[in-house]
Amino acid sequence: MKDRTILNVLTLLGLGTTIFVLLRRKGDSKDWFLIFFIKTLVSTLIDGPVIKKKFVKYPIRYFPKLFDSNITFLYVLFPLACVVYNQFTYKMKPLLSILSVFLFSAPITLLEDWLERHTNLVEYHKGWNSLYTFSVLTMTFWLVKSGIGLIRILDMKINPSSLSDARSRIE
Repeated sequence: MKDRTILNVLTLLGLGTTIFVLLRRKGDSKDWFLIFFIKTLVSTLIDGPVIKKKFVKYPIRYFPKLFDSNITFLYVLFPLACVVYNQFTYKMKPLLSILSVFLFSAPITLLEDWLERHTNLVEYHKGWNSLYTFSVLTMTFWLVKSGIGLIRILDMKINPSSLSDARSRIE
């Protein structure tokens, strides 16, 4: 399969799945959108310096004159995986939730590693490897999960009636 075709397939799958995942009724839809956008922000802040220092390159990407990064990975697939991780761990105990991140960061890392070795969609340089990708993904998933947890706690303190509203939406 040509590299552009792989990118198009990943983009279409990602966009289609994103619409489905964000509109699911498991939990609070606002949280899923917020997680999606927070993960996008966190990924952008981390990916920018990594690309500027040329650790990772995306030779084949959409809008190459506007973006140095691959917008499909950065703005669709990574945030989507983070939302699914948060939905999956929504009512889990903290330790199990922390350990479950590997079910999400590992497959994405394996996909990126395969793409790096078999396509021109991703190139690693200056010692960057899959372990760095895996570590960054795992840490950002935990960071976003912690952030949304903090937002939920603050929301309950500021607006106590939102707790009963949230419980009624879940049930």
